Amino acid sequence: MKKGFLMEGTGLALLGAAFILAALLTDSALESLLWGFGGAALAPGLVMTVRYFYWSAPGKENRFRELQERRDIERGDELNEKLRDKSGRIAYMAGLLILVVSEVVFAVLGKMGLVKDYRIFVPYLFGLLVMQILIGMAAFHLLKRQY
Repeated sequence: MKKGFLMEGTGLALLGAAFILAALLTDSALESLLWGFGGAALAPGLVMTVRYFYWSAPGKENRFRELQERRDIERGDELNEKLRDKSGRIAYMAGLLILVVSEVVFAVLGKMGLVKDYRIFVPYLFGLLVMQILIGMAAFHLLKRQY
């Protein structure tokens, strides 16, 4: 296993520990965010570090290489690539639908007086919808030109 994996894991763990230490030592409105960032960095960092030492142990290096070769083959498999592309398309369409429904729901709830400051959410969601459509179209045209 590469040393970079250990360095990345250690760096993430240290960053997470720094966020948690900052959350412990400060009393601010951002404390909950510091706790969240700390956990989000510390846990993967520890997992990456432990995984590095586990797979770098004597006798496990060959097994790790076999697993890596199998992952590389599966990653490059045409069926898997097609399925990833199709699942990405489904997620994209679901995201568009969720944005449209959210706009309508916030607008209705705002007009009924159940949500205050709805005028912030509706334009934001509309802008996000437009950006997602434009990025999807641009990516499609760039990929079509590439192939």
